[in-house]
Amino acid sequence: MAEPPERGEVTGDRRRGKNLGPDQVRAIAECIAAGERQAAVAERFGVTVQTIGSIKSGKRWAGAIDDALRERMKASSTAPVLNAASARGIMAALEGGRSGRSIAQEFGVSPSMVSAIKHGRAWSDLDPGLPARLGESPQRGKALSAEQVARIKGRLLEGKSSRKIATEFGVSASTVLAIARGDTWADVSPSS
Repeated sequence: MAEPPERGEVTGDRRRGKNLGPDQVRAIAECIAAGERQAAVAERFGVTVQTIGSIKSGKRWAGAIDDALRERMKASSTAPVLNAASARGIMAALEGGRSGRSIAQEFGVSPSMVSAIKHGRAWSDLDPGLPARLGESPQRGKALSAEQVARIKGRLLEGKSSRKIATEFGVSASTVLAIARGDTWADVSPSS
């Protein structure tokens, strides 16, 4: 696999605006096929993540990549999605005090996925109490009390619109919808 040139010599460098050559495109494709993260490849070659995505999707520089390499790139993007066992492992690592970045690297997910699990926005059905144990608030924006959430759930059961409820409680409609879906505050029962 071809190594990228020195930072200042990279064609396609963001600062210079030059085009990539076929050798660099093939080297980038090899990195993608090897399963490297697009952001890391972009940094190494001095191009944008969008450029890496265009190479991977075949929107640009398709002629520089042979069919075998294209198939290897496609196969690398069928990495398994996060499953319940891995989500539980991430939760255990969070409770162990590890950093989100190191957890993301270990489990092959983005730091934002680790954050979503930490704050109860993803996989909260596995452990709804995780955010509280970590000292995190499971909702974003204006902090709601459990009593307010119970009343919001009651209004939802009455058939009130999420927008009207949001206005009444001074939160966004998406906050109300997250409560309705059980993404946040799943452990609170409705009240009247």
